Amino acid sequence: MSFSLESIGMEPGARYESIYTTMNSEGEINAAPMGVKCINDYDVAARIFDGSKTLENIMHTNLFVVNITENPKIYADALYGNLENLKLVKDDDIAYLKDADAYFICLVKSIEELTAEKDHVNEGSKSYIVTAENIKININRKGAKALNRGIYSFLESLIDYTRVDMIDDDKREEYKNRFLENERVIERVAEKDVKQSMAELRQKMIEKGLDL
Repeated sequence: MSFSLESIGMEPGARYESIYTTMNSEGEINAAPMGVKCINDYDVAARIFDGSKTLENIMHTNLFVVNITENPKIYADALYGNLENLKLVKDDDIAYLKDADAYFICLVKSIEELTAEKDHVNEGSKSYIVTAENIKININRKGAKALNRGIYSFLESLIDYTRVDMIDDDKREEYKNRFLENERVIERVAEKDVKQSMAELRQKMIEKGLDL
């Protein structure tokens, strides 16, 4: 057992993909794929949109579990609501995924409504920032690491770099737009080493004539 988010590879300032499991007042379990931001070695935060079962359950219990997994089917089943395919376990007042590589229990510290703003997700939608303290980590698989999608965006751009000399002007515009979107994702979610690598790749792309 550990209490340090570093033990599952989480870095302050980065955001990770996960499955949140929560329960309502009747003990019914909900599972939903959702990002989690590492604030420091013990605290996390999440932006959750109004109307979600996850937010409703968290407001009721002040508890939620962040499940760490690399299994794509678990993310898909949670998103589609196929809870019967997930191995969900109740343990007193929490629920977790039996097949998670690791999971940690979060005790809510604050829930604050965000001012409606234009963003890349939903313009003007009501949402909340939930901050919570990690009170216990269970690691079920040695080497378990929280999933950060920034590396995948970087790798896609790195592949484009190897092809940028072979493409016509129309394709260059497509590559440019894809790079800028990958750069946006990386700036928002990635760990420091990926951000640095992407900054270096930007310069390499410019040297190859991509108009960034």
